Amino acid sequence: MEKKRYAKPQAISREELEKALLSANEELSRANEKLKQQERERREFLRNLSHDLRAPMTALSSTIGLLREKKDMDETERMELLSLMDRRLKNLKSMLDEIFLLGQMDNPEQVLEVETIDAGMLLEEFFYSCEADVKFSERELSLKLPKDFSCMVCVDPQRIVRVLDNLFSNALRYSRAGDLIELSAKEETEKLLISVRDTGVGILPEDLPHVFERSFRADASRTPGDGGHGLGLAIARSIMERHGGTIWCESKPGVGSTFFLELPKAEES
Repeated sequence: MEKKRYAKPQAISREELEKALLSANEELSRANEKLKQQERERREFLRNLSHDLRAPMTALSSTIGLLREKKDMDETERMELLSLMDRRLKNLKSMLDEIFLLGQMDNPEQVLEVETIDAGMLLEEFFYSCEADVKFSERELSLKLPKDFSCMVCVDPQRIVRVLDNLFSNALRYSRAGDLIELSAKEETEKLLISVRDTGVGILPEDLPHVFERSFRADASRTPGDGGHGLGLAIARSIMERHGGTIWCESKPGVGSTFFLELPKAEES
């Protein structure tokens, strides 16, 4: 009976072993630094959140106290205070809704309700809803799509509209009367590229790399609302990542900003 022959494992040289260990240590160091950065961002996010929640709650408490104490208040003053309370409550609800959505996008078990849709139709519907919204009445809105544009993507339409709404609202907040807010898209080989451009105040170069961080506080990154709570762009990034897409920004102070969204095209059946 013929004996089986086994190839002897090749010896690893000391130089190769040292190189492999060095590479493994570098990878471990990068992973460790990433975890530290995430922990720093988490702590900063919680500090900012605590501050943002405290302000409207303090205002509500003060207003309730004033309503209780001032017995001779006339109807006009009383209605003004109730309107103030209503605005603060809406701001709190908006903030809590965004925190809840961010938590959903961070949860890998949260399933997206995806469907294959025509991106051109989705963008047109979103754009014309903005045109009909009175809050954009002092801005010049523009839609730029190729003629007969049609590009199929597999997405959760509600979430993608949320991204677009955050970007348009951000453009509104950081632009002036008469400024342009433009929505455009083009089809690439395997991707759909969407952009939202404004001619507003722009973002400082030192702030630009951080605008999608949920703990970032620079004014140019903040989302709309009574004082803003800065989660809109973090939410947009999380939604895009869940779709296997990317989001980035190019901006010049005093010139404006352009946010780019890149999504994979739906596979042809």
